[in-house]
Amino acid sequence: MNRREAVRATTLVLGGLLLTSNGLVLGCAREQPEHATGRVLNAGDQALIEEIADTLLPTTASSPGARAAGAGATINFLLTDCYEPDAQVKVVNGLKEFRKACDARHNAEFASLATPQREQLLRELDATAVAAKGHYFELVRELAVRSYFTSEIGMTRARRWTLVPGKWVGCVPLAPGQPAWA
Repeated sequence: MNRREAVRATTLVLGGLLLTSNGLVLGCAREQPEHATGRVLNAGDQALIEEIADTLLPTTASSPGARAAGAGATINFLLTDCYEPDAQVKVVNGLKEFRKACDARHNAEFASLATPQREQLLRELDATAVAAKGHYFELVRELAVRSYFTSEIGMTRARRWTLVPGKWVGCVPLAPGQPAWA
């Protein structure tokens, strides 16, 4: 076998492998919901879930809130890439239900409500979620907390942050109002 035949045979083998492996990878790909953003939540749902997250984790004197941490985009990313389709559908349908309940109760969108009205609505929804296991709001709350405390703002400004590896101290007293360690 000469060099040209060896190059031709290698090219055919590698080309065949690339074509079949690409077909196998595409054949195993999970179907994604069709949205303009390529994510589970459309722009309106992402804005609503960010408002909910910002109400749950508001801006305080010591740290910025969930909106400043970009919780909406992170929640959308986590929901799309890390949760099963049934959980995704549960959240999307839950947000539709939430919009209807907010409109029926206050005749306004959630974003336009005053902070006390938002908090009261979320407290009532949380009580309902605790009573009924598997409620969509449990997942929304979990996503809000996870997206906030894994952000740079949540890790460095809402919690006390120390570069690791650092000195280990077994017992550290916390003063009242002092944030927990990250």
